[in-house]
Amino acid sequence: MPPSEDPEFGCLDVLSTAVEALSIPPLPYCLIGALALGAYGRPRATHDVDLLILTDRATSHSYLDSLCAKGFALASDWHEANPMARDVVMRLKHTSAPDFPLDLIFATSPLHKNALDRRKLFDLHGTQVSVSSAEDLILLKLSASRPRDFDDVMGIVGNASAPLDLDYLWSWAERLGLQSELHYVLISAKRE
Repeated sequence: MPPSEDPEFGCLDVLSTAVEALSIPPLPYCLIGALALGAYGRPRATHDVDLLILTDRATSHSYLDSLCAKGFALASDWHEANPMARDVVMRLKHTSAPDFPLDLIFATSPLHKNALDRRKLFDLHGTQVSVSSAEDLILLKLSASRPRDFDDVMGIVGNASAPLDLDYLWSWAERLGLQSELHYVLISAKRE
């Protein structure tokens, strides 16, 4: 193990350090991906932190400086291997936890911007974190269309304690062409 790695520094530490770095000056962000599931459904193990941010690659340098000051560095190898993603995602790694990358996803669509407007504040293991609303997380995961994303959505929809704005979901599902996917998960979870 390289001397900079800390076996006690894990995914939640990457999240709390990133949230702290993005707070000055404040950058609108929300947690999406597997870590966000803990707020609404059944948690799922993950090896990265996904934050949707209201900036783009051209204006991200001021936040990159703040993140680097907290121990993050641009994952150049990942960016070289994924050149098509460079305008959509910025991957960073923390020196203490290089196996838990931080993916900053630039808000590039109306759904992304709406998700940032509707984010909610949660306490995740002692850290105040802005998290995507349940509905926006469902829509983002249905858009990704991976098998694990459908499982994640089923966990959110099946959680009876998570009230869902079905009108909002159907409106966006129609805009995104996801009506059949939404219908499937709602019927499967008996929430329609």
